[in-house]
Amino acid sequence: MDQLAQLLAQDNGGGSPIGLIILLLPIAAIIFLTVVPQRKQRRKQQELMSSLEVGDEVVTIGGIHGVVNHIEDAVVHLEVDDDVVMKFGLGAVSRKAEEPDPDAQQSRGGFLSALTGGAAGGAGASGEDGGDEGSDDPDIDAKS
Repeated sequence: MDQLAQLLAQDNGGGSPIGLIILLLPIAAIIFLTVVPQRKQRRKQQELMSSLEVGDEVVTIGGIHGVVNHIEDAVVHLEVDDDVVMKFGLGAVSRKAEEPDPDAQQSRGGFLSALTGGAAGGAGASGEDGGDEGSDDPDIDAKS
């Protein structure tokens, strides 16, 4: 029992500060990578809200397009159709309509389209191979 108490009471001389840095560096990186984009987004949203004026065409976070009819303290009135005005919180305005949506993907095809030369399924994927030749399989030719 005395030996256990002596072992627990011994000072190991402290650990290397490198070990602490190795533990804290990934945590700091995660915090940095999450906080900085949130700050940018918040600043951009604040700029949008302060620049809204009557007559601006906007898109809400729900995808509703409308024209700003009236702005109160934290409420914006959007005219979405003739004589149809809806109230939204200022935070519900996502962007101005003339600005392109940065989150929407452009329809350029993507990775698979680049590999197949523009068609997602490649040549003949839709059954249109352009010829009337028969199949190499005699069972398929007999059925058609």
